[in-house]
Amino acid sequence: MAVGALLATAFAVLAVVVFATREEDRVAVDDVLALELTRAIGERDEVDLRALADFAWDRVLLVAPGTPRAAVSRALGTEFNGDLPFGSTGPLLVFADGDALARFADYRGRATFDGFELPVDVLPREDAVLRVRDGVVSPKRAKPG
Repeated sequence: MAVGALLATAFAVLAVVVFATREEDRVAVDDVLALELTRAIGERDEVDLRALADFAWDRVLLVAPGTPRAAVSRALGTEFNGDLPFGSTGPLLVFADGDALARFADYRGRATFDGFELPVDVLPREDAVLRVRDGVVSPKRAKPG
């Protein structure tokens, strides 16, 4: 009986320590969206993110690999608390609804991205269409100059 009570007390103390020292909540990458995005870029000449991402968002940030979390947070307007899957090396697409993170996905294919204002480019929802030509992804919007 005493061993059981001691064990229960030890678990309770452990639970309190874990709860009190946990880091801020992190948001996981949307694996389904990442796979759909990667597949669409591999199969289509034009990828309309408005149709692909059927949830509430008003802009998408295209983020170059290796971009510091602080730069993403500045562009997002709030702290970016996304966690990437192990081995992710492609650009991120961070969907924002106002200043809030709606969802994010990592591109997992072999295409390259060109014509974006990196390290973080912001596309409003109305301009969130990508062109794919010969393995190169670019924004459909017209670039000045």
